[in-house]
This record gives sequence, structure tokens and C-alpha cells, in this order.
Amino acid sequence: MTGACELCGKTAPLMQSHVLPAFVFKWLKKSGHIRYAETPNRRTQDGIKQDWLCRDCEDLFNSFETPFAGQIFHPYDANPSIRVRYGGWLLKFCASVSWRSLLYLKREGHLTQLNERQLASADDALLTWSRLLRGEYKHTGAYEVHLLPLGEIEDSRGINFPPNINRYLARTVDINLGASESVCFTFSKLGPFAIFGFIESLYPQQWKGTNVLYKGGSFGPGKYTLPIQLVDYLIDRAARTKSAMEKISPIQQEKVAESIRANPVRFLQSGLFKAMQRDVEMFGSDAFAKFNSVDVADDE
Repeated sequence: MTGACELCGKTAPLMQSHVLPAFVFKWLKKSGHIRYAETPNRRTQDGIKQDWLCRDCEDLFNSFETPFAGQIFHPYDANPSIRVRYGGWLLKFCASVSWRSLLYLKREGHLTQLNERQLASADDALLTWSRLLRGEYKHTGAYEVHLLPLGEIEDSRGINFPPNINRYLARTVDINLGASESVCFTFSKLGPFAIFGFIESLYPQQWKGTNVLYKGGSFGPGKYTLPIQLVDYLIDRAARTKSAMEKISPIQQEKVAESIRANPVRFLQSGLFKAMQRDVEMFGSDAFAKFNSVDVADDE
């Protein structure tokens, strides 16, 4: 279709653009089929797409995605102890993901929980991130983007985690809006990475070590300071995913089992199996509730 590009504004043929990067869904498919939390009984082969970008802007986004996938995402998935230097492309990649997530959430009517001040800030964040992506700004100003690597945990440390927590942290793809009276952000989860696009933050000092620098920097293991409320937020997201997967019908459960039996080596060598093993070590048989072992993309 032809229309106005959401990023540059020019009228041109519009591409079917992924809301979240395509490479993430290719990565998920290595373990089997993908299911969305909103429609757990339907298998899918790809992520959500929208007619948003012209060819030039689609290529622009790919120029940020390629180094992230090749230098950070896949190497970290293979070895979480890696440390790499990054350039300005990482800020633009994280801003592009935050921009797409916020635009999608806005178009789908998921900003109703925001107050008038936050709604105005959301529009300003969209404009700021788009200007950064077009090369008009060098940084994001007040609308910072943060990158947090996630991974498996070894014990609950007294926290009441849901029994799919490791599969959620290491494998799930998710889009959401986090909001309270003091903070508002887009949450874009790409498997073992979470990207936060801040719309409003009254206490930015609570986040240290995650800010993506516009001049470049170093990514790798380090000390992160995060608000305690973030743990509750991640627990809630994981619990929602668990509840959705418990709605899988017996017919679909059998299809999951058939897929594993058809290629058991692929499953046993997958990151999904590794995360599931960690859940079993922590929670025993509770980790297997209602076939809760499929990769999920959650776009609530």
C-alpha cells in the first residue's frame, strides 16, 4: 500500500515492518513454534507487522538492527559474560524499538492508564525519538532509553517468583507500557534483553548502569542499580504469560508434544530447554503446569 511513512512523512509505498525486530522471531523459531499470549491456541511464524515505513526508513532501521543482532544479541545468547564496545548505533537501535513499541501501544489503545501529563509526554517522546532516528538530534534528552540484559536466576532468594520465571526472563518476547505516578516507560523485551523507553521518570537516579550513551560505550556484565519495583513488574509480566499458556487446549498441547517428538535433538539443545531445566530445579513439578514450556510472544 502507498501512504505517509510514519518516520519521515513522505508519501511512498509502505513496507510490512516488524514492530519488534525480525531477527528475534527467527531466534525464537529455532526452538519451535511461536504463540502469542493473547491467542495461545494459535501458532504463528512471525512477529506483528504494520504498514508504517517506506523502504528508506526500513533500511535505516535495519542498519541499527544488524550490529545489535551480530555484536550483542547472538553473542550474549551464546555467552552472557561477553563485553563489547558499541557506537552510536546502539542508542538508535534502542530508540527505534521504543518508538515502534510506543506507536503500536498508542494505535492499539493501550495508553488509557496515562494521565494528561504523561499522554503529552508520550507524544513528545515519539517526536524526540523520531528526530533522533532521522539524524536531527544527537541524543534523546529527557526521554532516555535503557538496555538491561536479563538471564536465568539460580534461586528465588525468598521472592515469590512464578514457576516460569526463567523461561520468561530468557526467552519471552513482550511489549508493554509500565506506568505509575512517578514513572512511565515502554517495555520492549527481546528474549534476554529488556529495552526501556522512558516517557517520564521522577527518580532517574534509581536506574544506574543501563542508560545507553549516545557517544558509545561498553556493554557487558556489570553492576546495575534498579528500583525494587522492577522486580514486581517482571514477576507480573511472567505471571501473565503463565496464565495465558495455561489456556492452551488439549489439541494444541498435543501439537506441542508432537513438535518436540519430531525433533527432540533440536529441543534438547535449545535455550528454551535450558531455561525450563532451571525452572524445574527451582520449582519442581510446578514448572510443568499445563504444558507451560512453549516460547511466547506477549504483546498485551
